[in-house]
Amino acid sequence: VTTAPPEQAQSDLHARSTGALAAALTGHQSEVLGSLDELARASREAWDRARRDPGTEVPSWTLYRLRPTEVEFFQGDPDRRHVRLRYLRTADDTWSQELLWP
Repeated sequence: VTTAPPEQAQSDLHARSTGALAAALTGHQSEVLGSLDELARASREAWDRARRDPGTEVPSWTLYRLRPTEVEFFQGDPDRRHVRLRYLRTADDTWSQELLWP
């Protein structure tokens, strides 16, 4: 997993809903919250700002990129002959496919 550049993270945020921007502007994720009134006040202010300025940047917004090297899919079968497919990223950045025993 890697992080995308900040400008791509901001583009991702602004492609989302006004609610996503408001939630990001509310901030303080995982910090101790003093009261529900504090959250309500911060949320109202964030919603107002998100509606007023939908291009507001939120530096803490992070876009993560997942670059798997292996992916497996499992398809169930009523007779228990499940189909398992594994895809492996190759050296030339393509994918090879393997059929696995269930």
